[in-house]
Amino acid sequence: MSQTLPTVLCVDDEANVLDGLKRQLRRDADVTPAASGADALTAIRRTGPFAVILTDYNMPSMNGVEFLREARDLSPDTVTIMLTGQSDLGTAISALHEGHIFRFLQKPCPPDVLRKAVRDAVQQYRLITSEKRLSRELAEANDKLRGINEHLEQMVSQRTATIQRLHRFVTDLNGLETLADVGRLVVETTVEMLNSRRVVLMVPRNGREYLGILAAVGVCEQTIETARLPIGQGINGRVFADGESLVANQAVDLLDPQDEELEREFFAGVPLVAALLVTSAGPVGVLGVSGHDDGRPYEAEDLANLRAIAEGAGIALSNQIRLEERNEARDAINLAFAKLAERRDPETGLHLERVRGYCRILGTALAGKPGFSSITRSFIESMWRLSPLHDIGKVGIPDHILQKPGKLTAEEFEIMKRHSVIGGDTIRAVIEQGRSQDFLQMAMEIAYYHHEKYDGSGYPYGLRGDAIPLCARIMAVADVYDALTSRRVYKPPFPHEKACQIIYEGAGKHFDPTLVEVFREREQEFADLARHLADVLPDDKEPSAAIPAGPQKVESLAVI
Repeated sequence: MSQTLPTVLCVDDEANVLDGLKRQLRRDADVTPAASGADALTAIRRTGPFAVILTDYNMPSMNGVEFLREARDLSPDTVTIMLTGQSDLGTAISALHEGHIFRFLQKPCPPDVLRKAVRDAVQQYRLITSEKRLSRELAEANDKLRGINEHLEQMVSQRTATIQRLHRFVTDLNGLETLADVGRLVVETTVEMLNSRRVVLMVPRNGREYLGILAAVGVCEQTIETARLPIGQGINGRVFADGESLVANQAVDLLDPQDEELEREFFAGVPLVAALLVTSAGPVGVLGVSGHDDGRPYEAEDLANLRAIAEGAGIALSNQIRLEERNEARDAINLAFAKLAERRDPETGLHLERVRGYCRILGTALAGKPGFSSITRSFIESMWRLSPLHDIGKVGIPDHILQKPGKLTAEEFEIMKRHSVIGGDTIRAVIEQGRSQDFLQMAMEIAYYHHEKYDGSGYPYGLRGDAIPLCARIMAVADVYDALTSRRVYKPPFPHEKACQIIYEGAGKHFDPTLVEVFREREQEFADLARHLADVLPDDKEPSAAIPAGPQKVESLAVI
């Protein structure tokens, strides 16, 4: 069965160009040609949405940016590529901001570059649509979870103690942030409510090839770490494959009497229950329970409690898996944006990875300190995810300034300083597209304010003290340390000790004094990370002593 090709709408007022685009993309995409913006809008209304729109900039009646503005209203998820014969930077920036362009290509475009750009755009489209689908599924799952909560509250009058315990369990599930935390809470709650000494929560691993143990009580550590139960085999494996829970209060209830002897590592013997954890999307795990108090059978009340636990656990596991998948997709998008800026500056090496690590070190050290209650695990992870976007605005800085090996003139430095506003404005524009982009709020603050200084002498707005968002104050320390200790074409890396001294001297001037003290406490972790992620440059990239660093470069604290 052949795979359906992604749909691509090609828009150009020149027929020979359209024919060429269709020939070059015929193996990779289902191409629809349009000779004008108006024709393309008609095609979108008639057969859209398209995965990718590839449009010329210069067209009569309606240029490429004007066309894409209307096309976005009709097909907001479509990824767009701009083709133009113009090399004017202003045109590119205008297109990027007004048209939300994924990629900007100059004509004539080599076929391999064109095909790669279209493939990348198709992948981006799939990421966007996948994230939206996951968000919808998460919302549906949360609606179901709220329904469970309401149902439990209605039963309080009949089984107050039990329902309160289950309600607390579901509430606690909603506040957990990792699969491991979910597994631990599910197992502990099951042990308590079913009075059972052995509980094993198994989930699919390695592309649903086998079941592994997520959490367990009454099982040795080695079994937890090494258990690999093929799906369809054993009690838990068959329950997962068949989609039906199993209650065995005596050996005769087992599907295979030999199971009792073969599965001693997962069950303490009969009576036992293997409860399927399932959502509307299918099974997500199996909760095996055995070793009931005094060997009594599992009765109706036990099974009702276990069903409630299994329902909440299934939804929580599904939510967490989807959340982690969505975060991975967001991370990929964030890093892709950041790499666009980083690749404009070939000297930055592993800068993004180091800086996000430094931010995590500082955030972790600040957590729990007086006055920093806002630093939660979520704050720290958001900084780690979003800090790579701090210099995204450099895509709007001309190459002759961004890649200049010597010192910048005063005029060039003023142009360079615009990158913080360009970056912040770009992320703000994404946020304003919809509520689902609120997670980028921190990224916007970092992009705008990471060059502000504690004494108000920074840029772009001259903010002072706590008026500078905390995430930007953290980024300032991380960014400067990396600039000082990294090799550039115009300077060798400063020793760790010299970089530390410069940061210490910047307390209260460039940096938040509290952050400098935290840096002093954790400076060895900075040194270790810098060494672990050090850039390795070829011999012909050794810094030249003949090139002065200048006041706009890292020799001072005017890090750009």
